[in-house]
Amino acid sequence: MRALLLLPLLTACAAEPVAFQTVSDNVIAGCAFSSCHGSGTGGLTLDGSAEDHTRLLSGESVTGVPYVVPGDPDASYLVHKLEGGPDIEGELMPPGTPLDEETINLVRDWIAEGAGE
Repeated sequence: MRALLLLPLLTACAAEPVAFQTVSDNVIAGCAFSSCHGSGTGGLTLDGSAEDHTRLLSGESVTGVPYVVPGDPDASYLVHKLEGGPDIEGELMPPGTPLDEETINLVRDWIAEGAGE
C-alpha cells in the first residue's frame, strides 16, 4: 500500500530535466529566423547557434532584468516577454500569436531546473 502512495513521487523524480535543445527547438528556432532576433534588431540576437544559451544566461534586457535567472522563472525576462509583465519593453513575444501554455511551461520548467544545456 505504501509503495502505491510513493509511486507518483518516484515517477516525478525520474523525469528527465528539460534540455536547452528542447527549448531551442520549440521556442527559439522561430525567433532565430525572424526579422527581429535573427538580425539582432530585437535587442537579443538568437541565431540558432550554441551561443544562444550563453546569450540568454549572460545578458539582460533593456530594462535591466536578466533574460534568464537559473532556478527562478518569475525573475526571468524571457518569461515576462512570453507571459506579459510590468517590466517588458515592447510587445509580448512572439508577436502576433502568443505561445500556448504548454510551451511557456516548457520554458518555465527549463529555467526552474537551472537552465542547463
